[in-house]
Amino acid sequence: MKHSLILEAHDIEKLQTQIIEALSKLDLQPGRDYNIRCQEQSDQNPPKDDDSQRFYLDEMAKLNNDLTNMQRQLAKANTELANLAELRNRFVGMAAHDLRNPLGVIKNFSDYLLSTMKETATEDQLDILQTIRSTSIFMQRLVEGILDLSALQSGRVSLNLSEVSLDLLFLHSIKLNQTLAAAHHITIDYQQPEEPILARIDAVKIRQVVNNLLSNAVKYSPDGSRITCSLRREGHRSIFCVQDQGIGISKENQAIIFEPFRMISQQHNRGKSVGLGLSIAKNIVDAHSGSLSVESEPGKGSIFCLTLPL
Repeated sequence: MKHSLILEAHDIEKLQTQIIEALSKLDLQPGRDYNIRCQEQSDQNPPKDDDSQRFYLDEMAKLNNDLTNMQRQLAKANTELANLAELRNRFVGMAAHDLRNPLGVIKNFSDYLLSTMKETATEDQLDILQTIRSTSIFMQRLVEGILDLSALQSGRVSLNLSEVSLDLLFLHSIKLNQTLAAAHHITIDYQQPEEPILARIDAVKIRQVVNNLLSNAVKYSPDGSRITCSLRREGHRSIFCVQDQGIGISKENQAIIFEPFRMISQQHNRGKSVGLGLSIAKNIVDAHSGSLSVESEPGKGSIFCLTLPL
């Protein structure tokens, strides 16, 4: 009677490592077939050393063959999961696309009613219209974020690459965010490099990443605090960092903040967040063969660094 052995992927990898180590000690190669036979031994006559070695070799060879079969099954399952993920991305993209237009209509109608009924509507009616407008704007941002993330994860987005001066691009984004920062008496400092740094990037998408880092720093920083931005060149890469004096991020949360719909705290956030900004930013940076990292400690602020190849 045959019994099925079901193992998790990490268990298979652990078992494979143990088998490979055992085979290497016996000068055997994994994945090869060995015709090893062992005579049956009675309890009264324990196997000799040579027979015992042959027995264990036979068992390890069988385990190695079983492991090879399980690896094939795991590869097949991974392929099926990848196909399902692609179908999911297509469905989510279609649903989000269909929601975008009606949400735009709701937002435009609420803008029209607010402008035309400002003098005649009651305070309660204006509050209702303002709620409709703010909710529709939030939903639009959510839908746009889902569309962006779905396209990035499916690899359908092509980069419009051109040679760009990074220091000027970052300076422009900083100036745009200074208005929001000034409303809360937050200062944004920028330490520019001594010489221009040029990189071949998609300027629109990298600006989206930088704006996300800066807006997050402002949202989670206390009034009257300071945000420090810096750009430097190290060898064949550029490093742009945004350091704030905000609430900070714990080690366990640092591992998940780049995942979709992950928000560490809304308590100290000045604006509603859909939890997609950092996930989209990381996908954009990955598409540029760069990296996005964070260093933080609760109560001592955070440093987000964008690294791009030159």
